[in-house]
Amino acid sequence: MTIVHTEGIFTHEISWCSCPGSDPIDWHLSLLRERLFPASISKPKTAFTFDVLNHFLIDALECKTSAMSFYQKLKRFTNNAFPDRVPDRYRELMRVSQLWRDLKHRKWFGFGHDTELDPGEGGLALFCPACPQPGINLPPDWKACDTVTRQYVLDGNFTTQHMKMNRPEMDVSLSDGKGYMVSEIPYQSHLQQSLDNKERSTCSNHRAINAANINKSNLRSTGIGATACAWHGCFVPHLVVDFQKGERYMNTDYSICNALRYHSENITRALVIYDVGCQWSVNFGSWVKSSSSLFLPSGLEIIPAVGKFHLAAHKLSCFPRYSLNFVKGAGHLDGEILETLWAPFNKISPTARSMTQAHRQEVYDDHMRDSNWKKLVGIVPSLLKKYKTSNKHLEDMNQAYELLNAVLDPNKVAQWELDALKAEADHGEALDIYLLRGDKAPTIHEAQLKLGKNPVSSSANLGSVAWLAEGISIEDSQ
Repeated sequence: MTIVHTEGIFTHEISWCSCPGSDPIDWHLSLLRERLFPASISKPKTAFTFDVLNHFLIDALECKTSAMSFYQKLKRFTNNAFPDRVPDRYRELMRVSQLWRDLKHRKWFGFGHDTELDPGEGGLALFCPACPQPGINLPPDWKACDTVTRQYVLDGNFTTQHMKMNRPEMDVSLSDGKGYMVSEIPYQSHLQQSLDNKERSTCSNHRAINAANINKSNLRSTGIGATACAWHGCFVPHLVVDFQKGERYMNTDYSICNALRYHSENITRALVIYDVGCQWSVNFGSWVKSSSSLFLPSGLEIIPAVGKFHLAAHKLSCFPRYSLNFVKGAGHLDGEILETLWAPFNKISPTARSMTQAHRQEVYDDHMRDSNWKKLVGIVPSLLKKYKTSNKHLEDMNQAYELLNAVLDPNKVAQWELDALKAEADHGEALDIYLLRGDKAPTIHEAQLKLGKNPVSSSANLGSVAWLAEGISIEDSQ
């Protein structure tokens, strides 16, 4: 039998139990009792130690190591001079590691020993420990607080492409929809029922909208879209979707609707940050009402916004209406945290690109789960550090505010406060009070005419104007 361990690949003679009552059908159980995972149930010829499987999972998560690279490493541990002489068990590693990953997750989430209990959608996924979730981390009287708001950021990644499978009917899924990626059948049903609105951006040349009509015939998926909590960057379970042509609204709407329903009972306010929030928010409500597969919690107020980095590429009118600076409770959010989360996925996408659909889904689920796990174990020191920093600078900010307030007209301050409250309540055009207004500088021709029409201008002055204009013209031509 070939045994694959952390230190190499070895071949051993195995003597199976021949005691009365023993049955070859239970040989795989004998291996499992010895912490050896068989590559097959019937007459196993290859087994992987539990240690090597755990090593591979950690290597894949932390170092983004592919199964091929990991097995090549084991072959060189075994025979560095002639690694090709080592038995090839790469395909067995792919299959067994997929089973091992699923078994570990089911055990961690409490489903390991109960085959009748199904995890359900997102049942094998972690979420943010700090974002408000009724019945989980909110006090009983939380409804009396008007600051409880779910804050999400939505974004797409076009590096995480997936090629079409030659034989998709042979694909076997172990945890479809149980992690962060959505269940395939309901999602495809939603896409078939949705209208393909080929909308062009009326704001700026946004790739997210204009790329929606791009299609690549060799790809099953042109990328993925996800929603994460805007404060801490935790992926929300069961809402990562595949794109077919680009970042179409029918894809992103499915993701954000799932996010807004996740553990949000009775929460009436949600902030949604999206690169094209100005375009997306216009028809989002009507699309949800006309869809049989999109649902929102009743009485939910959705506040659209645009991340601070992307807002600079928008029209000037988008600044007051979609800036996080003017959203109550948004704090110092930048709305770009998903951009940082995509970086690790860009390292594994070349490997995942040619995987089967089910395997790719499980690998992405695993990396998102690991990302959220790191957030969970690090949330306390992170929040404590931010709390100390904010307390340190709070007094300085209060002093600056009082100094500014002291030199302003009290009547104007009172009016500004009323205008701010009205803008906060009405949203939309009411927020235009924050719009930067400034007169355009006159053109060179306009400045010449103005100087020439000056009644005190002498002929000498007119000559000076012409001379100055000619100098500017020469500078522009160089």
